[in-house]
Amino acid sequence: MTSYSLFALLPWIPLLHPHHSHAADAPPPPKSRIAMVEDPSLLTNFDPDPAAVKNAIASLLSALSGKSNAADAWKELGIDPDDTVAVKVTARGNPRTGTRRQVTDAVTASLVAAGVKPDHITIYDKREVDMTKSGYPTKQESNQVQVRAIIASAASDVPGLGFDSTTTPYFSPSMGELIYGDLKFQSSLIDGIPAPSSSGTASGDKIPYWSYFTKLITPKETKIVNIGSMTSDPDLGIYGCCASLAIGSVDNSRRLLKPNADQDTTIGEILTSDPLLKPKTVLHISDGLILQFAGGKDFDANYATTPGLLLASTDPVALDSIALARFEKMRANPGIGVPPIPKIGNVPHIAGAALVGAGTTDPKQMEILKVK
Repeated sequence: MTSYSLFALLPWIPLLHPHHSHAADAPPPPKSRIAMVEDPSLLTNFDPDPAAVKNAIASLLSALSGKSNAADAWKELGIDPDDTVAVKVTARGNPRTGTRRQVTDAVTASLVAAGVKPDHITIYDKREVDMTKSGYPTKQESNQVQVRAIIASAASDVPGLGFDSTTTPYFSPSMGELIYGDLKFQSSLIDGIPAPSSSGTASGDKIPYWSYFTKLITPKETKIVNIGSMTSDPDLGIYGCCASLAIGSVDNSRRLLKPNADQDTTIGEILTSDPLLKPKTVLHISDGLILQFAGGKDFDANYATTPGLLLASTDPVALDSIALARFEKMRANPGIGVPPIPKIGNVPHIAGAALVGAGTTDPKQMEILKVK
């Protein structure tokens, strides 16, 4: 009996070689482009120079967009003069550990120069009490840039922005405990008994698995500019661009923090939510004028340095990854008379955000555009 080779019988079957695989033929993913300014002279004794910061922000926008003037730069990034712009800041109760006001004012001035109406620009964060302490007293005036809190203080003259019950909230199987300011919170829930609604049936959530987005960002025409800060956090590792935007834009957020997990995708899932955050967020800026590499939201000069660092990108994960690398370097050698500090190591919400496609943690996938 004659024996035949399978390939002799089927000569038309192409031989597969590793270098002809589809994976090898696919183009590499585009790198995350990051514009960087690093200039210690932007500050004096921890105080930023407003004019110098304004010039630095203009340089970042020009480098990232390839356009020389504000109008063209913002248009390239996705903002037109008739847009409504929500500028998310990090306000945690101290002007030196959150987004510096000089950076925010430089961004809003650039938007106005680009033709956006001042009262179509709103600076926001979650709680008015923290914003006031951070140098962002709330303001709602005609023909002026607005400064608003999602949750107003009890005696405030400026109403809180609140949360939107008409749009799809973020669902997570992690159960939360509602507190004052959350959309479905009711004081009677403290006793475990929901108050009756006007229809006579129970209202509120006894087991809340949902986080609602603020009303500021849910309208279709709203664009978002997110300004995070390079400040360490004892629970999260860094409360930077990723955490600040995600946690600061939804309610029932305490359940979203999982510092002991290997990977935590909740923050990344909020950042990539479509249509509420992902398509609306046109730019992230990381404020490292003052870099606090240890401690928490309270300023500590022993654990702070002033590199005058500003980063801009459409990738918040890359920005926080760069900040974390700086933290680790400074923690290993914090300065004269200060003993080394243990490494932060793995940061679950950054690893999880990269996993769900919110950005990259791989330095090889980052293109740094250094600006003088």
